[in-house]
Amino acid sequence: MSNKIPWAVRLQHLLPFYRRHAFSFAIGFVLLTATAITTAAIPYVLKLAIDTLTAQQSQTAISNFALALIALAILNAFMRVKARTHIFGIGRQVEYELRKVYHNKLLELDSPFFDGERTGDLVARGNNDVTAVRMFIGPGFLQITNTVLAYAVTLPIMIGLDPMLTLVIMAPFPVALIAARYLTRILYRLSRKVADKFGEMSSFVQETVAGVAVIRAHAQENNWRNRFNQESQELYQAHLDHTRLQSLFSPLVILSGGAGSLILLYYGGGHVASGDLTVGDFVAFSGYLAVLVWPTVGLGWILTVMQRGLAALERIGRILDTDPFIKSSNDKIQQKNKNRLHGSIKIKGLSFGFDDSTTDKPVLNNIDMDIANGSFIGLVGRVGSGKSVLLNCLARLYPTPKGCITIAGKEIMEIPESQLRENLIMAPQESFLFSTTIRENIQIGVKGENDEQQAWRAAQQAVFDKEIEEFPEQIDTVVGERGITLSGGQRQRAALARALAVDPAILLLDDIFSSVDANTEAKILENLRDVAKGRTIIMVCHRVAALHNADHIYLLDDGEINAQGRHEELLQNSELYRNLHSNMAKEEALAQLSEAS
Repeated sequence: MSNKIPWAVRLQHLLPFYRRHAFSFAIGFVLLTATAITTAAIPYVLKLAIDTLTAQQSQTAISNFALALIALAILNAFMRVKARTHIFGIGRQVEYELRKVYHNKLLELDSPFFDGERTGDLVARGNNDVTAVRMFIGPGFLQITNTVLAYAVTLPIMIGLDPMLTLVIMAPFPVALIAARYLTRILYRLSRKVADKFGEMSSFVQETVAGVAVIRAHAQENNWRNRFNQESQELYQAHLDHTRLQSLFSPLVILSGGAGSLILLYYGGGHVASGDLTVGDFVAFSGYLAVLVWPTVGLGWILTVMQRGLAALERIGRILDTDPFIKSSNDKIQQKNKNRLHGSIKIKGLSFGFDDSTTDKPVLNNIDMDIANGSFIGLVGRVGSGKSVLLNCLARLYPTPKGCITIAGKEIMEIPESQLRENLIMAPQESFLFSTTIRENIQIGVKGENDEQQAWRAAQQAVFDKEIEEFPEQIDTVVGERGITLSGGQRQRAALARALAVDPAILLLDDIFSSVDANTEAKILENLRDVAKGRTIIMVCHRVAALHNADHIYLLDDGEINAQGRHEELLQNSELYRNLHSNMAKEEALAQLSEAS
């Protein structure tokens, strides 16, 4: 994004945090003001001491000045440490709160958003970018405020001592600041590039770890090493370009301070020799020049930190500004409407397509269905016919046009989120398990206290209980990340048990038998018939045999309903269904021969 974006737009997401911690920031400002005052007082007291010494006054006066310098140094050190720890603490608090806001925002967003994002980049925004914002708020606020206060307190004292000398020795500083302003514009672009490259690297590493088995199975290790080297080289080059430009700041400001020192030595030394300037004034100016140089040097460094923070804030802000594709109804009515969604499901004229699709043809085209309450519905069709997309629309994972889907007479987009999720559960084909115990995975959607018997009952219905008993800790066995320690069939049955444990009124099953053998499938179907009383089940199934007892079957082809009816009717009336049934019967026969051998 362009560096011409107004500061107010970039900082809008930080304003709530600034308002929330306004009092803490005010205390930090007071501490920094006290630090600036004590810092500026030290050269002035030293000036008075030197002037007293050159005037050959009493030893007692010199001792008093020495004690005053010691007291100021101790007070200055105390205030400096207190200010830093306080402001850095604010930065850490805001970092914690911003990371929580970012995480909560991710939980609000829906499937269409994540379909277009890379996991590694989202993780990088929640970690590195939030840390960069913390540096912006903590060290950034401290250094900027410290520099402004140093100039605000020190310059009036210098002008009071000698206005012309102040003007002369400070002449190089505006040149350095103008050059710094030009460099920060370039730094912003480089900072954004570094953040983007780091996100790309994180995504690549995340995909490598997740797919390492596939990489090794296809002997692609060298190819992946080369790709990693390329990603790493691009990130390295982005960091190098940023560092090279950043390295110009300190020499630039130190050069300005050095030029000011030379001017002070030449111009101020001449005034001391002529008697127009006391030795004490000369020493004070030298001290004040040092007081201004180091905050200005620090300002050069902190400008790079702030540019990184602004770039990171812009990347985080893009996520925070994203609205869910699916707009839920007013959450206030959720508590008033906790009843189960008993009633028919009606789909009328449903057409759906993805915005980023390479073709204008929708994935679903003019779908009409009338599903009675408590019925068992089958969805079959060739790969890519739109079965899974239809289930995702029914689960409200994708936004659908208003009026196309109603459940129990209610428009699906207007059903409160909590009521919908308590009544409608989907078990996907690609089962995701968390790296926790089997029991916690099964009961993740169950309200109230966890009941081990409830988890066992759901596992039994999913024909998963016998295998659980063989695990080391049985139902309290911890599965690996994404359930990697379980087989594909075990993960599918764990996901089915998770759906059954919620006891939903509507159960959507997306080809959950794809990794399950025929015998286990038959047992699960028998259990489903026992628990199906009063419950609507809509099931996508690869094996047509599993749908022989379905109340109604919809055959989808190329996003449209090609035929519908009971199994026997479709066998008689649909050539496509007969072909699918014949092909699947052959596959099942081959699978049984393979198991027998």
